[in-house]
Amino acid sequence: MEQSTTTDADMTDQQARGHFRLGRELYAQGRFAEAAKEFEVAYGLSGRSSLLYNVYLAYRDAQDTANAARALDGYLLANPEAPDHEHLRARLAALKEILAQAEADAARQREEQARAQQQAQEAERQRIEADQRARSAEQRAAQKPSRPWWPWLVVGGGAAITATGVVVGILAKSDADELKGECVLSPIDGAGTKAPLMEGTSCAPSIDLEARRDSIQSQALIGDVVWISGAVVAATGLVLAFALPDVYPDQESPPVTASCSTTECRASLRLSF
Repeated sequence: MEQSTTTDADMTDQQARGHFRLGRELYAQGRFAEAAKEFEVAYGLSGRSSLLYNVYLAYRDAQDTANAARALDGYLLANPEAPDHEHLRARLAALKEILAQAEADAARQREEQARAQQQAQEAERQRIEADQRARSAEQRAAQKPSRPWWPWLVVGGGAAITATGVVVGILAKSDADELKGECVLSPIDGAGTKAPLMEGTSCAPSIDLEARRDSIQSQALIGDVVWISGAVVAATGLVLAFALPDVYPDQESPPVTASCSTTECRASLRLSF
């Protein structure tokens, strides 16, 4: 042990002296950590700052850098005029540098451990997802797929809409023929040949030609719009019927709605991917 700054004769308190003596015996036996604790007890009882040097030496030899630096720092603060002060200050700086490096290494190790844990968690998540996909694929392979049936509802709805448009067109044609039958070349004698439905056609005074013509044309236009819309809906249904993939029992068929009014037809389809 390096020369201590405290001697047995310096210890006036009997209890403090006992701990100091025990600390020296433990130090001589190589039990440095225990010796440091006895020196610290002696320092606490006596208040002699010189004992901190003994504490420092014991902790240093016990490889307890943090406590060694603490004890040496306390000793230098309490004894600024101590012998070899500059040398001890250099030792303290070296100890603090070792502690800073150890803290940096510990922080880096914690970061590496956290990164490794995160990577392990991500790998486990990917493994679980892969297992779920594999089970899903096995279940899918065991199921018997079928062709989606609902596109044929779209085809049927389009066909019904087309038929409605055709009926409206036939009714418009029938009204036009009826109007032609009511108009003749000579409305006075009522003779003979039916006139074409055009400007200048002679009709009986009781016939409102303009109003009848507008009604027939509107009806024909509605019929054209309706049957064309129905044809588009039916064609869409056919395309979906052949283009969509097979349906498995665990899949839910997407809802299909279609409706028509006197001016337009609408169809809605919701698909999930």
